[in-house]
Amino acid sequence: MVDKYLKSNWFLFIVLIFAVSRIIMYYQFNLSNALLLDNKATFASAMCKWDCKWYLTIINDGYDHAVRTHPRIWKGLANWAFFPLYPNIVGFVSEITTLKPIIAGILLNQLFIFIAAVFFYKLLRLNFNDLNSRFGVVLLVFSPFSVYFSSLYTEGLFICLSVVGFYCLRSNRELRSGLLGGLLAATRPVGILFLVPVFINFVRHRKNLFKMLIVLGLASSGLALYMIFLHYRAGDYLAFQHIQKGWGRKGWDSAHLGKQLWAMVTDFHNSILFAISFFLSIYMIIKKYYEEALFNLACILPGVMTGTMMSEGRFSGTLFTFYFGIVVLAEKSWTIKVIVLMVSLVLYMSYYIYWVGHANFLI
Repeated sequence: MVDKYLKSNWFLFIVLIFAVSRIIMYYQFNLSNALLLDNKATFASAMCKWDCKWYLTIINDGYDHAVRTHPRIWKGLANWAFFPLYPNIVGFVSEITTLKPIIAGILLNQLFIFIAAVFFYKLLRLNFNDLNSRFGVVLLVFSPFSVYFSSLYTEGLFICLSVVGFYCLRSNRELRSGLLGGLLAATRPVGILFLVPVFINFVRHRKNLFKMLIVLGLASSGLALYMIFLHYRAGDYLAFQHIQKGWGRKGWDSAHLGKQLWAMVTDFHNSILFAISFFLSIYMIIKKYYEEALFNLACILPGVMTGTMMSEGRFSGTLFTFYFGIVVLAEKSWTIKVIVLMVSLVLYMSYYIYWVGHANFLI
């Protein structure tokens, strides 16, 4: 009876799958806490690493006026690299609920991922049957990269806005997709690349040119406003890009190109995930999912073009188009579905242990 009801009610299916995934997530944290930290950490303290601490500086103190001189580990850096929409939402929710920012951010990310799962199903149903659409939702909810959705990171908001934006674009709600694109552009640097699928969609379907210009303008607004803010705050419209050099993103070194390429290739976690994502993009192009394919490519290539593979696994694995591509690949193959689900579940459970253990490949 329950099985029959779940088959007919996709929303309830998503609710149950999401709940199970979060119970397993919390169990994995408790296991990691016991094994690695002698049960001395809270969920919030254990999950707040790396970029999380930078977002806290924005929430608590606002954006820097100049590069930092202390602490030593942050010397020469500034929080301009971290876009404003997410920390401002977290700060607002924290203030009205009196929750600590880390707790507010983690809870908000669960909401964002749940919304993303709902709209990912709806987006997939525009092209696939119910089984493949549910398969895609399970992949997203049990993504190994859920560790980023369990911390103070923008990835949860980004994947939510991009899925809903694509759904609106695919269902001919172009103005809504433009507004969501504007929010994307204020969430992460690659958010502006939502312009790519918008342009392709309008050209492919020969939609109104004037309307396209309006939608492209809306989708650019988030980045434009942030650049204006940075000009007045730091004296540099492109401060978010220029400060990236402090994290080692200095571009290609022609004098040591071979050494640089070798370092990138031997960063196995990030290079393998980049290669998989790149392959999925090409496969989606072959299958004529041009908007999804080129958005995926546009989002994963900028990191590589800075001359390092740092964080490329995160950049690849937190895009909904990564999972869309897997659904396209596995559409007619139960073998691929089973293998992918098994690997995903194993990595989903193990990445939390690596995260709590401060594994640097997850930066």
